Amino acid sequence: MAKINLPLMSQIAKNKVGDIVFYRRGDFNINVARLRVIPANPKTEDQQKVRHNFATLSKIWLGRIDAAGATLYKYDSSADTWTAITIADTETFGDTERAEWANYVHVSKQGHKVTGKYSFIGVNMQRLYNNQNPWKTPGVEFNLAS
Repeated sequence: MAKINLPLMSQIAKNKVGDIVFYRRGDFNINVARLRVIPANPKTEDQQKVRHNFATLSKIWLGRIDAAGATLYKYDSSADTWTAITIADTETFGDTERAEWANYVHVSKQGHKVTGKYSFIGVNMQRLYNNQNPWKTPGVEFNLAS
């Protein structure tokens, strides 16, 4: 149930009534009413591959799984296909590699400077989507299993 004090556009309104959400915009200090939107969550094969890559790279960064033997998917836009790649069993990802990513500055499309975990995951997600092998350290690719 929405809580409304006095007329809607003059005081504070928050929460929702039916499919209408009321909230206060801090930057203009005004009340806003909008339709509640429930985002679509398709479970397409493409989306599942991207989520898998994101989760795997995150776990490698956090040390929850070894890089050795991890499977990632590269996307080939010309053929509209995904190819599974496996990192070689001899590969490791530890503090040395994390330190190199911490010192590497990646500039995003929006001009933001990104380092560390966000740089490692962001750069490698881009590389995989562009049908390239992932980087172990900035500029050095992981060795892949044959």
